[in-house]
Amino acid sequence: MLLVYVDDIIVTRDDEEEQQLLTQHLADEFGIKTLGKLKYFLGIEVAHSKKGFFISQLKYITDLLQETGKAACKYTN
Repeated sequence: MLLVYVDDIIVTRDDEEEQQLLTQHLADEFGIKTLGKLKYFLGIEVAHSKKGFFISQLKYITDLLQETGKAACKYTN
């Protein structure tokens, strides 16, 4: 799978060797650089574990609350 947003690209695949071949082809053709495992993309944090991965928007929400002066607000369930 290849996900492109403006100048950011995510390359993922079940077969790691095929993923590396595609990444190398893109690097040869377009001069991209590999930044390693995905950690943050479009306001979404990605945490990796042996069981898979977890996505969260906690940082995005925290930044938004700070930007709007609402970081000290309390919430209830």
